[in-house]
Amino acid sequence: MTEAAIEEIRAYEVVVPANARSVDSSCYQSAKPWYLEPIVLIEMLTDDGLTSVGECGRGHSLAACESSLKRLPGIKLRALSMDVLPPEWRMQPLGGLQSAYPPALWQSSDPVLWAMEIAILDWAGRRMDCRAVDLLGGAYRNEVPVEYWCGRQTPQDIRDIAARAAQRGFTGLKMKSQLGDPVAEQIDAVVREAGPHFHVTIDPMFQWISPRDALSTFISLERWNAQLLIEDPFPQDQPEMWERARSRSSIPLAWHARTIQSLKDGLRYGCADTFNCSGGIWEFMTLAHAIEVHGLACWHGTGIELGVSQAAHLHTAAAARSCTNHSDFVSAIVREHTLVDWDWPYREGRLPLPPGHGIGVQLDHQAIKHYIRAKAIFRQQ
Repeated sequence: MTEAAIEEIRAYEVVVPANARSVDSSCYQSAKPWYLEPIVLIEMLTDDGLTSVGECGRGHSLAACESSLKRLPGIKLRALSMDVLPPEWRMQPLGGLQSAYPPALWQSSDPVLWAMEIAILDWAGRRMDCRAVDLLGGAYRNEVPVEYWCGRQTPQDIRDIAARAAQRGFTGLKMKSQLGDPVAEQIDAVVREAGPHFHVTIDPMFQWISPRDALSTFISLERWNAQLLIEDPFPQDQPEMWERARSRSSIPLAWHARTIQSLKDGLRYGCADTFNCSGGIWEFMTLAHAIEVHGLACWHGTGIELGVSQAAHLHTAAAARSCTNHSDFVSAIVREHTLVDWDWPYREGRLPLPPGHGIGVQLDHQAIKHYIRAKAIFRQQ
């Protein structure tokens, strides 16, 4: 039998805080931290006796997802096809072959789409007794390189974080930054603690918006150029700022491609050395394949979501030949719990694929009890 019908959807809205000192130093903490945004996890029960899991995008409540979740019971699944889902979830196609005929419905803004991409991939793997990565073309790697992670940190705090990272076998970390932060002092602290071969990715998230001040920051970091990568220093609609930085500094730049259009812009401008790619299952695979055609490399970005999404994205990173850089799969480091039944065995800055069929994880219901805000069960009427 090649089909199965969805009998029931179980949905759990959770909020999982961050571990102490894993995000921002106290002087940089936000009044509305991202890690307190709700996330909806789902279990999809099908009439073939399987239970698969999915995760909606961060920041959406169960109430916001309810109308979409109600429509899922009764749908008949066919292998990896997303066409079985409601057609109006698809946004109007954009120009260009990849946008007009995407490999899945990743253009939709409905957060349940992200969960169903994962759940259908998970179900198909369990049904076929294989790993999710095997349904994506097979694994180019069975361990994915991963960097440690932190938010904005004082030089002293980031020194302590670098020490923890190095002690756990990581060979680099990613840090957030804004213009005016003591970046040179931060990098000096990391290098002194973790050594001259420890790598640092600095992510200003477009916030180095003053060319004059930003260029002086680049120049102050030049002595560590072999250890650094700077991601999205400037707005992506201002490539001239990127080019100016490249003309004054040898530190490589990374472009965060969140969509197909963003990747098209980054490739057309030619002002980045490598790419951070994110999005849903099929969106990421499309981005990674396009980058491979251009002879470049990427890593898999993250919203530091929970374990279902992180596990699913591990499979996509393993399946993408161009995904050779260190990815951002650090939820098990940053959050109090990932709410799945896997222990995230980081080894020497690498994370293996979870064992088992599908994406390889199930929900940890004992852990969910501590973080749940709302629960609902949807069955066919």
